[in-house]
Amino acid sequence: MDVLKIFSTFLFLSLVALFGAISCSNSPEINIDTAASESTLPLTAKIEVESYSDWIILYDAQTHASMDAWTGFNQEAISKKWEIIDGLLTISKEGNAVDKNTGFGQSIVSKELFDNFELEVHYRMSPGANSGIMYHVTQANNYKDDYETGPEYQLLDNQLAPSESLPHRQVASLYDMYAPKTSSHLPAGQWNVAGIRVLNSEVEHWLNEEFVLQYNLKSDDFIQRKIESKWHDDSDWAMAGIGHISLQDHGDKVEFKRVAVRRIK
Repeated sequence: MDVLKIFSTFLFLSLVALFGAISCSNSPEINIDTAASESTLPLTAKIEVESYSDWIILYDAQTHASMDAWTGFNQEAISKKWEIIDGLLTISKEGNAVDKNTGFGQSIVSKELFDNFELEVHYRMSPGANSGIMYHVTQANNYKDDYETGPEYQLLDNQLAPSESLPHRQVASLYDMYAPKTSSHLPAGQWNVAGIRVLNSEVEHWLNEEFVLQYNLKSDDFIQRKIESKWHDDSDWAMAGIGHISLQDHGDKVEFKRVAVRRIK
């Protein structure tokens, strides 16, 4: 009798284990990578995936090695300083001095206008190089340079550009306004990826897939910082709300491998 009870108990436990295994095998797997990648950033949370348009390729070394999406800032043609070299969109250096801020005025701008968007720029700096990405840029005769009209995501070789040693003038900053909270920037000669996301007046800066800065173009803090910055006399700086995307000519060699943008509804 004891043997029968033991056998019955063993059989019952075996069946429980079997059904438990079957149940587990039918359960959906948890994708740890997907779960971990979900952003909780305020601006990101407001943007539904389906609200993004398709990527617009402004330049791509492999699929669209052409400058036909660009024009010169306040010019009908693109300066000869801009070339496609070994498949890369390249702005050449003026002279041979490092960090002398020479050669302004030959920036290129997208032919299309953008208001709410996400931008991705793959770039490589030469030693000591300085450049920038402007957005909401306006072309008009009263603007000599692109930085006089559009906010600037700073591109910089932090290690070898001593004139821009202040945090709010280094790479991934909103130039002369806000410093990035961290920097994952790789040194000159290596590829970096700059990201800008704009939704109405809210803006995010990204660097190498790391969130580094957020600000609001219409906030009291932004307006006060503008008053205290080099833009204090430019009443319409950063006020357009829509405009061109610009790659700055700062007199230094910079290479671009991919520039892509998609609109946010």
